[in-house]
Amino acid sequence: MIPGWFRGKVIQAHKNQRAHLQYVLQDLTNDELIKEVTTEEYSRSIAGIVMHIGTAETYWFHKAKKSIGPPVIADTFEEVMSRIYENTEKITKIILECPEEQLSLIPPKEGGPSYAWAALRTAQHGIYHSGQIAKIRRMIGASEIPPDSENLWAMAVDSTLEIIRAFIDEC
Repeated sequence: MIPGWFRGKVIQAHKNQRAHLQYVLQDLTNDELIKEVTTEEYSRSIAGIVMHIGTAETYWFHKAKKSIGPPVIADTFEEVMSRIYENTEKITKIILECPEEQLSLIPPKEGGPSYAWAALRTAQHGIYHSGQIAKIRRMIGASEIPPDSENLWAMAVDSTLEIIRAFIDEC
């Protein structure tokens, strides 16, 4: 049986990742968002990385047979961010309303992905790419991000650890 607190912690892990993503994106100009820094297909620019984050979410939920929409591909960064916010709303609703068996952490190789696996996997994926965005900001000479008084990076990274700790505490 999945503990009652689990749904909330999965949702919070996703939201913490989003908060950190917003933090590393703040104050970037359109030129900085679209500046090509590599030839990699899905990550040529910061905007491309953000589209990739959203598309990975749509991919994994599609694989879980719970589509949240088509890949996040858009002409403007505002459209990309709109789709990112839509993904957050849909993922939150899915986790809140899904049957308990979808809260088991079932990876693709074991018959999944389950919804909870998809949500946590994509949260970790978003954290990884947020780190890349922070580094690219420095590489292209974008404005410095103000100090993170809330420690959003730690909150995002520690979300998964909070889930593990809660399970251990129940043992």
